[in-house]
Formats: sequence, structure tokens, C-alpha cells
Amino acid sequence: MLGKGDHQVTSSWTDHYGSEFATTLYITRSNITFLGTGKDTTTILGGLYIENHENITFKEMTMTNTDYGGCGIRMSNANVELIDVALKGNGHAGLFIPVPSSETTVVATRCEFANGNYGAAVHGSLASATFKNCVFNDNSGSGILGSDNAIIHLHGEGTAIHSNRRFGIYAYDSAKVIIHRPSHHNTSYNNGEDRKTIAGGIITNVED
Repeated sequence: MLGKGDHQVTSSWTDHYGSEFATTLYITRSNITFLGTGKDTTTILGGLYIENHENITFKEMTMTNTDYGGCGIRMSNANVELIDVALKGNGHAGLFIPVPSSETTVVATRCEFANGNYGAAVHGSLASATFKNCVFNDNSGSGILGSDNAIIHLHGEGTAIHSNRRFGIYAYDSAKVIIHRPSHHNTSYNNGEDRKTIAGGIITNVED
């Protein structure tokens, strides 16, 4: 449990290539829930990296990692759930999934991905991200980026991708973004370009 106030990450993490990421906490085990008191009252200053673990849950907090190249949550070969979490002001991406080597899933509900380079960046055929009533706004690059055959699902009337400088939704290299709302639903708007697809990327609306 994380109480009110700012919680500073002071550790760093070094990846397999020897690159060091400051203010990043490496999660070492599965079956953990991080519970804050609310987006406006509990803030983690720094990022978290989750690899080869499952059943990791974050609730009721904000994550801000302003370090250059920093991410709120970086995950690979893992299973994560986010509920009422804001990933804001991150140096690179609120949520970042590099191409994983095993199944990697994230489910986010009522979350905000804002004021970074990317709101959420999901890569790889083994990666799947589901966003329910989430908002992606005011990112300098794209609100949502998908590549390398990743699959991204968007659900809910409250889903909105807006005010991102370059693209609202950007799908390339055969990534698929599936919007589970009618085509007339105002999902992506007021971005530099609302929808961008190249190299076999797909953005499509379906009605369940």
C-alpha cells in the first residue's frame, strides 16, 4: 500500500545490452498489487520494469518518470493490470512493451496516458494490450503506437485519443488496433493526424 504523497524511485535498472535506466525499479516477483489512494494523491516519481512475472496490478495512482527515455511502466514477458492509473509526463512512454519473447498482456481500465512522447507503445506479435475507457492525450508523438504484429483493443464509451501532436493512433508493420465502438464514435480527434497506418498496419472499428 502506498499512502498519499510522492514516492521517489532511487534505484536504476540495466538492460541486457548494458544500457542503464535511472529512477527505474525492477520488479522481482509475481503476484503483487500496488495500491495507492488516488490519481491525485499518490504519485510514483520514477518508473517500473516488469519482466518474466505475472499477476502484477497497479491501482489508484500516478506514475511519472521524467528521465530521458524513461517509461512509467516498461514490461516484457509479463502480465499486468492497471486500474485508475495515470501515466503522465514520462520521458519516453507511459506504457512501453518492446518486442517480447513470450506472451505479454496488459489490461488497463479508466487510465490516462498523457504528456509523454508516446502514451502507450506496444510492439511484437506476442504482445496484446486492452484499454477500457482510457484516455490518451497531449503526447508529443502518438497517443497509441503499435508495431510488429502487436494487437491492441480499445473498449468503452469513455475511450478518447485526442490532442496528440503527431498521431492519435499509429499502426505499422502489421500491427492491428481494434476499436470496439461504432465507426461514428468520436474515438480519435484533434490530433496532428487521427489515424495513421503504414506497412500493413490496420485500424478498424467493430461492433460487438
